[in-house]
Amino acid sequence: METVRATIEWTPEIDRFVLWAEDLVGSAFVPEPIGDDPLASLLLEVDEDERETGRVVGVEMAILEFDRWGDLPTLDRPWQLRGWEPLPLDALLKRVQRELRQRQRQRQLKAAQRGASAPEG
Repeated sequence: METVRATIEWTPEIDRFVLWAEDLVGSAFVPEPIGDDPLASLLLEVDEDERETGRVVGVEMAILEFDRWGDLPTLDRPWQLRGWEPLPLDALLKRVQRELRQRQRQRQLKAAQRGASAPEG
């Protein structure tokens, strides 16, 4: 079973997260909602006739708040970020979510500390 090598983009200010399959970056795709979450979609590759090819190009979601893991389909190929072991898609996304939540907490703590040490004027 071939592993999908992937990369991520995350904009923390708006919690926009995208996981891309590296070999399919630049492919045309259509979003397929994950369950009834309006902020989560599988990105499905389409061919030049705009027909779905059956390949998943990526996932887009508000990852910090995502909790609809049961709605995420089980894919037949593991996904892998650079330096990580191959994982099922849901396991990879859960691990990324834990790490990004921790990073966000650290950012908020630093911002609060800067605000508390700012001189009043």
